[in-house]
Amino acid sequence: MQSVYSLVDGEMVSLFRRAHFIGRKCATGITWRSPVFPAPCFRREFTVDVAPVHSQIRFCGLGYGELYLDGEKLGDAVLSPTVSIYDRRAGFQVFDLSGKLTPGRHTLAARLGNGWYNAHTAEVWHFDKASWRDAPKLWLELEVDGRMLLASDESWKVSTGGIRFDGLRNGEWYDATMEPDGWMCNGFDDSGWEAAYLVAPPGGVLEAETAPPCRVIRRIDPVSLTERDGVVIADFGENLTGWCEIEVEAEAGAEFVIRHWEATGVDGLPEEPCVKHLDDYILSGEFQTDHYVAAGKGVESWHPRFTYHGFRYALVSRKGAGRLRGIRAEFVASDMRRIGECRCSDADFSRLTECAVNSFLGNFTGIPTDCPHREKNGWTGDAQLAAATGLYLFDAAANYCHWLDIICDAQRPDGQVASIAPTGGWGFNNASGPVWDRRGFNNASGPVWDSALVLIPYEIYLHTGDKQVLRRYYPNMLRYFSYLTSRTQRDGLINFGLADWCSPGNISGNVDCRFASTAYYARILEIAARIARILGASGDGVELDCLSAKVKDAVRRQFHPAPGRWGGGTPTELAMALELGLTSGETERVETARELARTVAASDFTAQFGIVGAKHVPRALAANGYVNHAWKLLTQPNYPGWVNWLRRGATTLWENWEGSASQNHIMFGDFVAFAFEYLGGLRLDEEFAATGILKVRPAYPDELERFAATLTTPHGRVSVEWHKKDGVPELTVDATPGIRLLE
Repeated sequence: MQSVYSLVDGEMVSLFRRAHFIGRKCATGITWRSPVFPAPCFRREFTVDVAPVHSQIRFCGLGYGELYLDGEKLGDAVLSPTVSIYDRRAGFQVFDLSGKLTPGRHTLAARLGNGWYNAHTAEVWHFDKASWRDAPKLWLELEVDGRMLLASDESWKVSTGGIRFDGLRNGEWYDATMEPDGWMCNGFDDSGWEAAYLVAPPGGVLEAETAPPCRVIRRIDPVSLTERDGVVIADFGENLTGWCEIEVEAEAGAEFVIRHWEATGVDGLPEEPCVKHLDDYILSGEFQTDHYVAAGKGVESWHPRFTYHGFRYALVSRKGAGRLRGIRAEFVASDMRRIGECRCSDADFSRLTECAVNSFLGNFTGIPTDCPHREKNGWTGDAQLAAATGLYLFDAAANYCHWLDIICDAQRPDGQVASIAPTGGWGFNNASGPVWDRRGFNNASGPVWDSALVLIPYEIYLHTGDKQVLRRYYPNMLRYFSYLTSRTQRDGLINFGLADWCSPGNISGNVDCRFASTAYYARILEIAARIARILGASGDGVELDCLSAKVKDAVRRQFHPAPGRWGGGTPTELAMALELGLTSGETERVETARELARTVAASDFTAQFGIVGAKHVPRALAANGYVNHAWKLLTQPNYPGWVNWLRRGATTLWENWEGSASQNHIMFGDFVAFAFEYLGGLRLDEEFAATGILKVRPAYPDELERFAATLTTPHGRVSVEWHKKDGVPELTVDATPGIRLLE
């Protein structure tokens, strides 16, 4: 084959040569015991002879990377690329340079952070010991008019800049006095910089990112600024995810320290609600603390690049002469398109909906997470319980698929699924005992949590009609069922896993894990059977249905002692029996629903359940003729309950009913999907996914006067609105062509 060549700075470069990953020689082959190096800066000057018609750059900067052309950042993505199981796959960004490569001299520059790839500080989940962990590195190809013009290789130069430290959960330290002037632009003297070093790639495949990246989606000014003992306290009026941008005027070397907190303590100063427990999680370094050292060059603006925080309050202290001129928060999240909205006449429920929107976004920074501060982990249980809400509100399918890829990449050969994704090895089941940290929680994973592998692809299909999503993850589902078969006891039950997390006053809940795990096993087998039939694997569907029936029988034998009785009689167990298809026949369903309604009313409609009950109890009530009970449960103002959070100042959803832990969790947020499906009657099913035929059947709580919802789907847009006139609901439904409405 004849080689084609392009002139690059006087060198002949083969168009068929591929780029290499490059890094710093001094930072290769690190282990969890290795020292932490400052964030590396890379640069390369090059010449363009003729302006190209088409030009693009493919760039991967691990763990996080930013790329600049002639001093201007390319794109507006942040915290990119999205985290992955790096030794299975890593993502790269593609930048269109059309109109930017004029004839003449140009400079490409990149700055890299550690991110998840080099999680170097100690925490309980052991990401510092992940198999993929290595020093930051980059890969780049610049293509013009179909030919390779420039690639990452040893001709690049590397040094360090102003970022002296960056840790995902700790924060970032930037020293402006250490930032070389003009290093991103032409003519900079890099003779004192090192030559880049060829390093090993992360492993696996390198693929273009297709899901929307993280961006700054909103900028928020503080609602108040106060000063106390020389510390400026900024209150942004809402809980958010992201960072602070500060503007300072100070002498060279003056240091500004920004600490981020969710709430205030008894002394009125901001503090983490669970600060006394942080040492159980964050085992080294600071927590949510950024440092900026001024260059002393007039007015300076700065924000971190390679970390993010969860906070409402920021405390800014200063060492040295200078002043804080301004501060604002930047809300960072995956930039997903909003496709659904709902509103109603109840002010509290409307506020709760907005809390859920902010919690969902604040917990979707590339992947769905449990909180944006303490953990930042992709807990499978949190994600599956909130997925319906997310898909009604946002065009989130591509983002969920990226995360499902991570789950599958981490899946063990025997089919086990970790309770967090990504994982560096933490969160798998341990048949012989505890797998958690020194607090001693047993068996972190289990079918309720692991069901994300089945339920989220199915939910995506209902919303999009995309069979390819089902086909993509179906083999992994079958592998997981093989694992559960190996873990099934002689009595047919699954005896491991989490159940109803964060019940009132009881973090681990009061539901027997055998009931919850086995019931969910039966349900996901049933859903997988539906998936098999959708994919044309009817034989698999029969086998899966038969196994589901067998598993349900095991639950009934052990946990259904009498009509209307399930397990310990908790609302969660009763609702799960209804929602997961455990009841047999109409009489049994009616008796169980009646007992659930009685139990809920007996507790004055307070939430006597955790996150699993929060999803299933309102749905089971509404689906079985007790929508008034469901509505009272969702809107009563007392502890424990959703509206009680509002009464206590919540702007996002909390981790527990007490408010003693994180104040930005999404796992209690299914009530938004409930509103679409029951109050709006927009219950998407397989018929809608396949044909666009939609049956709209709202429920009308006595205490609600008006409700409206809109939803954009691949089939079209549908809107539902109803109000009561003299107590009688009047319903209006509109849909664009592509959606066929059935009364």
